[in-house]
Amino acid sequence: MREDQSSGTALGVTVIRAVHQLIDNIPHILEDPISLQLIDSALIEQILQNPERYRSQSMRALRSHVVLRSRYAEDSLFEAIQSGMRQFVSLGAGYDTFAYRQPVWAQTLKMVEVDHPATQSSKIDLLKQKGIKVPENVEFLSLDFEKENLELGLARTALDPTRPVFVACLGVLAYLHVETVRKMFRCIAKLPKLTRLVFTFAMNTMENQGQDDQSQTLSGRMAARGEPWLARFDLEDLKYELNRSGFSNVWFLDPSEAATKYYGGRDDLPAPRKVTMGQAIV
Repeated sequence: MREDQSSGTALGVTVIRAVHQLIDNIPHILEDPISLQLIDSALIEQILQNPERYRSQSMRALRSHVVLRSRYAEDSLFEAIQSGMRQFVSLGAGYDTFAYRQPVWAQTLKMVEVDHPATQSSKIDLLKQKGIKVPENVEFLSLDFEKENLELGLARTALDPTRPVFVACLGVLAYLHVETVRKMFRCIAKLPKLTRLVFTFAMNTMENQGQDDQSQTLSGRMAARGEPWLARFDLEDLKYELNRSGFSNVWFLDPSEAATKYYGGRDDLPAPRKVTMGQAIV
C-alpha cells in the first residue's frame, strides 16, 4: 500500500462485517452493529436491495472467514480475561470495531490499536465523522511495521510492561515481508509470561493446493489493489517460527472444531475448509 493512503482492504473488511449484519442468518457469528454506522446509508440500501450479489460462493466464503476470525479472537480474549488478562493490543487494527462495542467484560482492559499512520488517521477521522466516541480505555499507536520497531512503539504506550498482553493480529501477517513477521513474533515473545497471540495467516500455496482456489483468487485481487500477500506459511514452518521466537505453546483452530462450535445448523455461510488461524502463548 502507498505510505500516504489508507488501506482499502481494511475498509473493505468493514463492509463485509456490515453485510453479515444485514443479510445473514440470526444469530450472527459476529454481532457488530458499529460496522453499520461506519458505512454510508446508500451502501446499506444497495446491499438490502441486491443481497444476492453477496451470496456467491466466493463472497460467502470470504465473509465467513472475516467474521469467524473476529469471533474467534474475541472468544479467546474473553477466556484470557477470566484468567486475569487486563491488556489488549490489536496489531493492524484497521477499522475493527471491538473497542467501540466492547462488552462489559472488556471494560477493565487497557486497549491499544496499532496500525499504519495513514489507515489509523483515516479511521480516527471516520469515527469523529460518524459521532462514535473513543472509549477512555482505548489508545492509538501509529506505526509502520515494515519500517519501525514494534517493541519501541509499544514502550511509548500506557501498557504495563510487567503484565501479560493479549495480542490480536488478524488479516495482517500475509501483507508483511517474512522477516518483518519474524521480528514481530520476537517482539511479542519478549512480553511477560502468559502473553497470548491470536493470529491469522495465508497458507503456503503448495500445502493448500487441491483444497480450493478461494485464497488464490483473493490474493490476486489484493495484489491488483496494490496490497499483495507477501508472507505464506505451512503449519510446521509457522509453528517452528513461533517456537523459535520464544512462544512455549502453539496451536491452530481445526476446521472441524470451528464447524462444530460456530456453524452448527447454519446454511448461509460455509464453515472453513482449511487452517487459517491459531494462537500462541509465551
